[in-house]
Amino acid sequence: MQCNDTEREAAKKKKSMDPLKWRLLPILVLLVSFLVLLLQNPSERLDSACSLLPYDHYWITSKRIVTPRGVTPGAVEVKGGRISAVTEGDYQHWVLSSNRVVDYGEAVVMPGLIDVHAHLDEPGRVEWEGFSTGTKAAAAGGITTLIDMPLNSFPSTVSEETLELKVKAAEKKIYVDVGFWGGLVPDNAFDTIALDRLLRAGALGLKSFMCPSGINDFPMTNSTHIKEGLNVLAKYKRPLLVHAEVVLDSESNTELTSVDSLDPRSYATYLKTRPPSWEEAAIKELQAAMKETEIGGRAEGAHIHIVHLSDAETSLDLIKDAKSRGASVTVETCPHYLAFAAEEIPDGDTRFKCAPPIRDAANRQQLWEALLEGHIDMLSSDHSPSVPDLKLFDEGDFLRAWGGISSLQFVLPVTWSYGQKFGITLSQLVLWWSERPAKLAGQQHKGAIIPGNDADFVVWKPDVEFDLNENHTIYHKHPNISAYVGKRLSGKVLATFVRGNLVYTEGKHAPAACGVPILAKSYDTSGIFVFPSKRTDKATVAICMYTAGKESFLMGASHCFLLPRGKTPTLLSSIDAIPISTSPEPGVSTRIVLSRVSFSKLFREKPRALRLKARATVTRIPETADSRVSEELRRETEESLQWRSVCSQVAAFASTSAGRAMCESGELPVGADREESERLLDQTAAAVLLPEPLDFSGVDDVSEIVRSAVAGELLTVRELCAVERSLRAAGRVFEQLKQVSGDSDRHSPLLCIFQDCYFLTEQAQNIEFCVDCTLSIVLDRASKKLASIRMDRKLNMEKLDSLLKEVSIRVFQAGGIDSPLITKRRSRMCVGVKASHKSLLPEGIVLSSSSSGMTYFMEPRDAVDLNNMEVKLLSDEKAEEIAILGFLTSQIAGSEGEIKHLMNKIVELDLASARGAYSLWIHGVRPTFTRENENLSVDIEGIQHPVLLEPSLKRLKMVKSSETVEDSSEFPIGEPPVPLDIKIGHATKVVVISGPNTGGKTATMKTLGLASLMSKAGLFLPAKSTPSLPWFGQVLADIGDHQSLEHSLSTFSGHISRLRKIINVVSKESLVLVDEIGSGTDPSEGVALSTSILQYLCDRVGLAIVTTHYADLSRLKAVDSRFENAAMEFCTETLQPTYRILWGSTGSSNALSVAKSIGFDQKVLDRAQEWVEMLMPDKQKERQGLLYQSLLEERSRLEYQAKKAASVLSDVKKLYFEIHSEAEDLDKREVALKAKETQLIQQELKVVKSQMDSIVKNFENRLQNATPDQFNSIMREAEAAIASLVAARTPTDDMFDEGTENQNSYVPQIGDKVYVKGLGGKLATVVEEPGEDGVTMVRYGKIKVRVKKNDMKLFQRTMKDMAVTTSRLIKAQEQKKYPRRPSMEAKENEEEASFGPAVRTSKNTVDLRGMRVEEASHHLQMAISGSRSRQVLFVVHGMGSGAVKASALNILRNHPRVAKFEEESPMNYGCTIAYIK
Repeated sequence: MQCNDTEREAAKKKKSMDPLKWRLLPILVLLVSFLVLLLQNPSERLDSACSLLPYDHYWITSKRIVTPRGVTPGAVEVKGGRISAVTEGDYQHWVLSSNRVVDYGEAVVMPGLIDVHAHLDEPGRVEWEGFSTGTKAAAAGGITTLIDMPLNSFPSTVSEETLELKVKAAEKKIYVDVGFWGGLVPDNAFDTIALDRLLRAGALGLKSFMCPSGINDFPMTNSTHIKEGLNVLAKYKRPLLVHAEVVLDSESNTELTSVDSLDPRSYATYLKTRPPSWEEAAIKELQAAMKETEIGGRAEGAHIHIVHLSDAETSLDLIKDAKSRGASVTVETCPHYLAFAAEEIPDGDTRFKCAPPIRDAANRQQLWEALLEGHIDMLSSDHSPSVPDLKLFDEGDFLRAWGGISSLQFVLPVTWSYGQKFGITLSQLVLWWSERPAKLAGQQHKGAIIPGNDADFVVWKPDVEFDLNENHTIYHKHPNISAYVGKRLSGKVLATFVRGNLVYTEGKHAPAACGVPILAKSYDTSGIFVFPSKRTDKATVAICMYTAGKESFLMGASHCFLLPRGKTPTLLSSIDAIPISTSPEPGVSTRIVLSRVSFSKLFREKPRALRLKARATVTRIPETADSRVSEELRRETEESLQWRSVCSQVAAFASTSAGRAMCESGELPVGADREESERLLDQTAAAVLLPEPLDFSGVDDVSEIVRSAVAGELLTVRELCAVERSLRAAGRVFEQLKQVSGDSDRHSPLLCIFQDCYFLTEQAQNIEFCVDCTLSIVLDRASKKLASIRMDRKLNMEKLDSLLKEVSIRVFQAGGIDSPLITKRRSRMCVGVKASHKSLLPEGIVLSSSSSGMTYFMEPRDAVDLNNMEVKLLSDEKAEEIAILGFLTSQIAGSEGEIKHLMNKIVELDLASARGAYSLWIHGVRPTFTRENENLSVDIEGIQHPVLLEPSLKRLKMVKSSETVEDSSEFPIGEPPVPLDIKIGHATKVVVISGPNTGGKTATMKTLGLASLMSKAGLFLPAKSTPSLPWFGQVLADIGDHQSLEHSLSTFSGHISRLRKIINVVSKESLVLVDEIGSGTDPSEGVALSTSILQYLCDRVGLAIVTTHYADLSRLKAVDSRFENAAMEFCTETLQPTYRILWGSTGSSNALSVAKSIGFDQKVLDRAQEWVEMLMPDKQKERQGLLYQSLLEERSRLEYQAKKAASVLSDVKKLYFEIHSEAEDLDKREVALKAKETQLIQQELKVVKSQMDSIVKNFENRLQNATPDQFNSIMREAEAAIASLVAARTPTDDMFDEGTENQNSYVPQIGDKVYVKGLGGKLATVVEEPGEDGVTMVRYGKIKVRVKKNDMKLFQRTMKDMAVTTSRLIKAQEQKKYPRRPSMEAKENEEEASFGPAVRTSKNTVDLRGMRVEEASHHLQMAISGSRSRQVLFVVHGMGSGAVKASALNILRNHPRVAKFEEESPMNYGCTIAYIK
């Protein structure tokens, strides 16, 4: 109530201030506007050294601007380094008012090229290239962004430190933007921390070589290294670039065997040393890694990029297959593979050497076709220069020369020049060189001319030709090593803009190198907002305007703290408050990147309606040094306690990729407070009660897809289907959970997870309606326009196909082709014709030719209009599909918050389900958190270390598999760890554990530490009863050796340093675990220091557990009641530890016994024993020995009694649960039995009626044919038949007369139907005569129970019962006549009494009905062998005297384990009871 009152007062106060804020708003607008005008004047504040233009707000106009919509005349507004607006069509009236217009007329303006594969060789090898010359050449070639490779510089970029060296080397040297790939090498592949640091430092992704790289500090990796790297990259959603060649041995590569005898100057010789099979082998080896990048795979989120593909045959086919299966894979090739062919390379010209090598002309043709068809995704330069000497020009030795093509400045004209033959377009150039490379490098604001992107442009004239010779200025460090020198190219670069700066034009560069190093950060480095540390239920965002550089930004935070780089925080004034749903945690910093907005536009809208679009990454930033230390200690403690191993065990039960990733990384959610941990435990308890596992199939991690949608990227059909599939799957999981729960509250903690969740059914339905997820296509029904376009296209294609068939047949008949050929070239349908018969198609257009030049692919004149129509309709169809996908993408982007919230809740449910399954696997029980008023602070009985417990349980694979494992010998199950009892009083603050080495002291501490972490995380504990322990806010451990040569720390120094950190951060809610406290130094000083530390902790800690070999520490209990002692038990007979803990005892190290057990020299041990006896007084030694021996004897006696009692209790519980499970549906069975009896009676009535009708009919027939003398005899016969029929079914009076029998004198007989008081008055059958104590066994359904005579009442006796009773009386008389010997009778009674009660359940019954004799015999033998001692076994074989029954009785008669058996009785037809010895 107090919270609600406070909120109402705050709301009232806020409401009263609203009018004041609105009155002040215009004044604030004017003030801030004046500030902006004062501080920011674009024409005056521009740093002219960075650009050849004198201003940063201008227009670029051209009649050919390449945008995502195609090539169009238009204008682009540039402001502050960004594209502010794009105008297509008539742009004159947009720019007439501006005197800052750069008009390029007919020249092409398109996005700057992005080269994702270049070697700039700095630091370390500046003589090869360097940032300055490399980026100058890039700018002259229209490249605006370079991604530098991690090798060829020195040192290679394989760590955070080497990346920092590279970034520092690039400062003030780069004319274009430069990003950096990191290196994946064997040294860091398994070092997750090192890779994390490298990626967090800004590496855009990783690069690895599958063959020797030629650089000593960049060794090759294998598929195992690559998989490890992908697992780390998956967390960051970044790519792994792979040089895909594997060196094959000489046996598998026959071409290499003859190389030594060939001319090294011949290019053909070099070509043989790197055959296509190397690339093929590498791609095959990568297939498993590719599969892991699929949705649901271990490395989902990571991406594999194959660099510089050369083989266009098998290798490319393997990549296409991986893509079709859903792997996240892309591939690039390079201009030199598209421009050159092996046949054209002169001998000795080592400028052409590269790896993989340039292959033949046919392969070049296939590469172009794959690029045009979209199977190759993008292009890169693979610019790899060196000093000329390494190219060995004088020798011309291809085998020893340095490989690499120098090409940065020429990639645009080379691609255009050699692509003209294939009809490439400007839009395709942008796709290959800008759009897709930007996506690979994670550059969302590059690669396209759209508002908001970086103003990166290349302006060029495609039709201008030039000779690349000594007269052409080349900016590479060593121009003469380029293979393109001497070529005639088409496409001259006029100007290059980088972030709005004109960095190159007409052979001139900007005076200063102002390119920006690109680091993978999800925040803008111009400012950081820090939330205050005070926890709030709902954050309030203050909208603030500030100027950074030359541009206004709109920012939001609970308080607008701006932290410019290198300056102190400045508090900015707030303009208006908008509530948001995210609640920042204490000490959490949110770095935000927001869209640039117009200042005037901001205040044209109501502030309440303003929506901030930002991407934010939340990272923990400690507020103080203590919080940094606490976080460090937390990580080290979790590592010491093997918390990640426990999380990995839980991961085996997680069903979603996000849930598994959280567990495998050790990030299983842990309750931040006691209430949250209780909630997690409630969820686990509810998950344990689930009758069936929840089905999470179909749930994918769509966070990256949603992020792409929000960033404005067009989602593909596959991505939309992933979202739709996940939304549907989330709804199914929720419906399954509701169905399982029903009206019960047992699963309500799981249902509560989905509070305030929207399942976005409409969005899922829209996607399903518009696209076919099976075929990955947009459906005709998505829009009427699309259906109409496709119909028109179908009709047009039918006409075109018919025409081309006629033409191709005519050409074939004229001898112009060997067989009719219709194909597609340059997106146009055409026919094949021999070059010599070109005249057969007058006025036909040659679209392409074969690699040999013998065949032309020609478009007939009559097909031109139809082809034009096909191209137009295809373009219209793609445009309409894009519009539909754009609509669906916008729906996903608009539902970003709901989708992320729903997916987070699905992961939360998955983790709860995984915790439940894990708890069942370890046979865990729910822990409770103790309160202040309880006697024991820690009360845990029989707990086992969960990691040590795993080998004794079923393998996780067996648990997860739905198939039955028949032969479990393949999965041996080990011995379980010794269970521990941990009982610590509430007043105890420090427990000192002593005992021998290897005795289990450390394992005990780790077990308690893990129990605390598991309880906080909502996991059940592998213990008995109901374990209870406090909720510890911190678990701090000093376990293991912290020696560090790097930091000059000895074992003792590391130990004390760790203790100092623990003491600094400890609190009343801390659990402190210290192993071997004070060890590693002089014992006297160690004892003194340890005593002081423990007394200090005693006042400041929740609980501390320490182990020691110092006996003096055990005496602290005598002077301070807050101390407690414990000892690890050691068996003096076996000289082995028992791993059991003795609370309240003081142990000894048993060093001599341990030394003896490991085989130490006995002479040395004897001498040591003499010294012990000299140092220990005799009486003290004797008292200690006697006391210890008496304690052991008492412990053994109590343990024996406890085990005996536990065995009896276990048998009773087992029988109770068996009976309880059988008795659960007694009422239903009673109704079923009554129905069955009624059915039998009805059947009996039908039989009797049929027999009566037969007698009457026979009587009438005989009367018709009989003489009068025979009438009497016929009548008597009929009466006799009827009388016998009635008599057979008529009971005697005393059988139905309930009152005739006196209850006191009633003697139960087998077969009697009686009412049993103890069964609620249910009708049961007597199956055993009463004993001397008057107790009779009766049967109700499958249950047999013993009942006193006074607790039952006779209902009736049937004729069958009377017959049985008579037979038993005769048998009893015979027994009296021939009595058995008393000893035999007593023996049988004794044997019968020793067997368990004859209560038939499903567990003690073997049913042989329906089996063959051999199968029945086998099942019965197995059942007898598997029965426990003194068990009663019910053998159901069916009635009659069949072969199965005979076989069963024969087995029971001769089996050595069968003490006796009872054949079927009147109330137990078809069943024999066997008594097992």
